[in-house]
Amino acid sequence: MRFLRAVLSAVVATLPVLVVLLVPSLVRSDVDGRSAVGVGTAVLNAAFLAAIILIPRVNGWLDPEVPDWTSSTAMAATGRVWRSRIWLALLAVLALLAIFAAGQTATFLMSQSSPAVVDGVLDYSRFVAQELVVYLFGYVLSLTVYVLLMRVLARRAE
Repeated sequence: MRFLRAVLSAVVATLPVLVVLLVPSLVRSDVDGRSAVGVGTAVLNAAFLAAIILIPRVNGWLDPEVPDWTSSTAMAATGRVWRSRIWLALLAVLALLAIFAAGQTATFLMSQSSPAVVDGVLDYSRFVAQELVVYLFGYVLSLTVYVLLMRVLARRAE
């Protein structure tokens, strides 16, 4: 159950990322019409960084463990991990980045076999399939692993 609540926390924390991912002109430069990839990339990166920072609070709200991991104490517990066990916290971020890269790679391989843009025309169903793969395997799964590792590290830091 803890894993499912961590997944739900990651979904809630990354909803702005999903909104940006589903707008083709914000994430692709090869679509017809005006492209705003520069703005989309900046918003996407900012939303993901905000999700990384806020995921402990969201997880504490959805899966509290009184008194160590609640919505009000999870950020402080994560801060203690970053101050006292920096190398383990960096390994948690490395795991996040590795899973994120695996999600990006899966989407790339999917786009090679079934491209979303053919002859300059966007097939939105293929586009959505690719973006959902990167969202679920890149963003959601990586944040799920990160928050679960932070919970374990916070429990052992005390």
